[in-house]
Amino acid sequence: MKISEQNSGRIKAAIIFLTPIIILIASTALFYSGFSPTGKTNNGALLTPPLDLSSLQVEVSEGPLLDEFPGRWTIVHLLDGSCNENCWKTLYSARQVNIRLAKNSARVVRYLLLNDNSELSESDRARIAEEYPLLKLGKYNSDDLPEKVKSSFRYGPYILFDPLGNGVLKYDVRLPGGELLQDLKKLLTNSKVG
Repeated sequence: MKISEQNSGRIKAAIIFLTPIIILIASTALFYSGFSPTGKTNNGALLTPPLDLSSLQVEVSEGPLLDEFPGRWTIVHLLDGSCNENCWKTLYSARQVNIRLAKNSARVVRYLLLNDNSELSESDRARIAEEYPLLKLGKYNSDDLPEKVKSSFRYGPYILFDPLGNGVLKYDVRLPGGELLQDLKKLLTNSKVG
């Protein structure tokens, strides 16, 4: 038996009309049953809730952390004590990532922030001035850091802040610099600010 042209059109219209409704019902059922996707696209550890930059009571003399909001994407290396080998590796990785961003490198700025009780030695300051001339220095209040950030200090954490001052991703020296580079490329491609 042949379906008439009129009935064929009704069937097509019903399928078009019912498809979004069926998808909505199925996704609602999956959500309330506890199903959630397990994949992720970022390489750094997501900070939830984001770390508010103003809560760190940052003291800097120049750059976007001083007065530029919305500013630029900012890689902030938090230092608790002297700059050890992990610290130097992280500074090197962040610099290389910034270089590899090529035309987008001006959209990213890097900071080394020391806690209130730390000071860099003269030799460390000289090395930073020679090897990392674009790295900006400053201080932060370590009392206001969340425990999830403090717990990774032995690895030399650095945090990626968005142009609005929200720390969104945390990295440590064990991750290769390419991980940060991949995240930054995605963010800079999709970001309309910074």
